[in-house]
Amino acid sequence: MPSAWTERGTVLIQLGRHHFAYYRGYLDGLDLRTLSRRYLETTEDPDSEGTELDLRVARSMLRWVRDQLMVAARRTGNASGSRLIRLPPEALRVTYGAHVPTLEEFREERDPYETYTEQELIELFQEEYGTSTPGLDRKTERNNRLRSKQLAILRTIEELTGADPRLSDGVGGWIDPVIAKRLTAAGLHTIEQLIVAINSRGYRWYTKVPRVGEKAARQIMDWLMLPETEQALVVKLAARGIVPRAEWTGKMLAPQPARTDIAPLESFLVPHELDGAFGSNRGDRPGISARNDLEAIYTWLARHPAGSHTQRAYRKEAERFLLWSVLEAGKPLSSLTVEDCISYRNFLWYLGRQSDEVWAQYYRIPQGRWLGPRGIERLSPLWRPFEGPLSERSQKHALGIVQNLMQWLVDQRYLSHNPLRALPHLAKPQTQGIEVSRSLSIAEWKMVKDYLSQMPQDVRYHRLRFILALAYSSGCRISELVALRRENLKSFTRKGEDTLRWEIGVNGKGGKYRTVQLNGHVVNEIRAYFRHRGFESLGEVPPETPLIAAIPSPNLPKIKPNDPLSAVRLYLVLKSFFQEVAKAVLAEDLDTAVKLRRASTHWLRHTFATHGIHNGMALETMRDLLGHSSLSTTSVYVTTEKDNRSREVEKLGDLAAF
Repeated sequence: MPSAWTERGTVLIQLGRHHFAYYRGYLDGLDLRTLSRRYLETTEDPDSEGTELDLRVARSMLRWVRDQLMVAARRTGNASGSRLIRLPPEALRVTYGAHVPTLEEFREERDPYETYTEQELIELFQEEYGTSTPGLDRKTERNNRLRSKQLAILRTIEELTGADPRLSDGVGGWIDPVIAKRLTAAGLHTIEQLIVAINSRGYRWYTKVPRVGEKAARQIMDWLMLPETEQALVVKLAARGIVPRAEWTGKMLAPQPARTDIAPLESFLVPHELDGAFGSNRGDRPGISARNDLEAIYTWLARHPAGSHTQRAYRKEAERFLLWSVLEAGKPLSSLTVEDCISYRNFLWYLGRQSDEVWAQYYRIPQGRWLGPRGIERLSPLWRPFEGPLSERSQKHALGIVQNLMQWLVDQRYLSHNPLRALPHLAKPQTQGIEVSRSLSIAEWKMVKDYLSQMPQDVRYHRLRFILALAYSSGCRISELVALRRENLKSFTRKGEDTLRWEIGVNGKGGKYRTVQLNGHVVNEIRAYFRHRGFESLGEVPPETPLIAAIPSPNLPKIKPNDPLSAVRLYLVLKSFFQEVAKAVLAEDLDTAVKLRRASTHWLRHTFATHGIHNGMALETMRDLLGHSSLSTTSVYVTTEKDNRSREVEKLGDLAAF
């Protein structure tokens, strides 16, 4: 039996009803390609129908099913049956000879006057035709008996193996052990959990399972969609789980039906008596036209660009606050008191940290209904507002955003007062320096560079090298990095010098524009990276070409060379790389490995600032570069005083070089 699912064309290791139907069709002499498309989860693309690849996969599946049947036959104590199952249909073919008359027809032809006794007539018939069954020869009779026995053994094995999958079955009992182990490591232990993951995360659910690609995921979904599997499980995959997001219809993109339950803001139906139209904290002559609390929240959110990181972060916290106010506190948001806000603060602290029994003594809604797995689509019915307990830092951040909402509503005279202002320690703490726990030391940064230098120098290597150099030396946010184009790269000359200098223009948070100067090493990396992408010089690069490009692959046929990379994809690229580095240094330095596993794109912003100080930049200079008085906020605002700032930026040059 092949050791890998890729060799046999299926992720399964256990026989199902569809496999028995497939093998019966084979014994009946039907076309293997037709049977494969009808009964198996290995169906190829429709364009490949009838190709040699299609037939090769079907034959491979036939060998696997036959081997599994032999094992099952021997397991049931039927050794002779296992040998019979191996007989191909051509070995038991029924062949008909020339027409053989019936005994009555033979009598009319040979003995019209009935001179022979019946026994004598039968002996004469056998002597001439050599068979006891008119119409068939002896070999055909034997084949018929073996064929009937073969089908009977097949039915017996099907009944004894209990081949119907169940939702409670472990994935290891049905799916290839290597793939099942990866699913289990990602928390998908049973078929039910697997179906929930597909329905909740969508078509690209497999991206949350390390080392499981689209091909294996597609075959798992094909098996789950077989009529025999759906009938056994009594569960179907959701349309949003089996169709790529780019192909979703308008109906699939529509929000869930509005309901008074834990739901996203756009699907939350606020009862009339709790909508805040007559809240006890409503102000006089409001400056906004919102009639209720939900409309007021939408007005507050509309101040920020739709789809921006800021708007998503604000929506998440306002959504949580409104859901808690209506469903848990049973009050309109515009009727909350100081005591209610203290209760919300405690709610954030205890959520996910208490047992269900203790939680039930203080709260109306079970905490399990507030919590859900990470990465669930907002359109999914499995969406939840929280993914787990919030850290102290996250709680302060959440309460700070909510206080911002309430204060803005007070400023617009929608509310009379802000009850959250009575709570202490809501403001974000002002740290006196860089948060070094989320940055890489110079030694750790050199480990990263050493690991990169040992990688194969392929397309992935050159892109990673450029990303690390640019992110490290500029301190740009992830959204700013993916938005950079060739037209953002500009050159200038300092007064009294002939050396050409380079900078990038960045549209930062809140639409603020700034320039970030680049040292010579980074400019060389830009030139090298564009050469590997097919441009001999920077002058040949079209202005709209992204500085960081996606890499085309067979799994992503829609991506073309020099297409931009999304912020989510850039995050995953660097996250995966840091985990590789962590694995490489694990044996030598456990603490560093643990730290590197947590590293992400944002760490490079902190690393930029900390290494600038280590290389001799004055604290005041770094604050100017960052544009803030607090070094914990690492937005890089380079002033227009290029003569002074360029020299400071160059001090990071050695560490930026690869």
